[in-house]
Amino acid sequence: MKVTSLEVKSHPLKKSFKGYDVREVEALRELAAEALADAARTISSLEERLKNSEERLAEHVANEKMLKDTITTAQKMVDDLKVNARKEAELTIAEARLQADEIIRQAQARSRDLQEEIFRLKKQRIEIETSIKAVIDYHSATLVAEGEESRKADSESEKLKFFTKP
Repeated sequence: MKVTSLEVKSHPLKKSFKGYDVREVEALRELAAEALADAARTISSLEERLKNSEERLAEHVANEKMLKDTITTAQKMVDDLKVNARKEAELTIAEARLQADEIIRQAQARSRDLQEEIFRLKKQRIEIETSIKAVIDYHSATLVAEGEESRKADSESEKLKFFTKP
């Protein structure tokens, strides 16, 4: 139970013949004791957290120093690497230009081949479409003709049934 100092100060005490009522004073003492115990626990917890924070801060300070040293060393290495990288980059660029020219030549040749292949495939597609259309037209005409023949045969069969009825 959390008790504030304002609650302790404003806690009403009844006066009796010889002073304050003993039971109320004892109750107030009990409240104050609980509040002090809570405060002591809180202080202890905060002191422990402070100790942990100070230890972590010391670790962070040590890590920061080590990082600064590492950054300084790394910066020196980076400067050396930049010089070497520039030289290598110039060589790589020259090689890349030669390779790019070769790739462009090959791509242009491949493009011509693909255009020829596309033209051939388009021509083949048109031929296949024409062939399929002819087959569909043939089968459609056959189905229509067979349907008409079937209707005629059914009509003839109906006439025969009419004549053969007992």
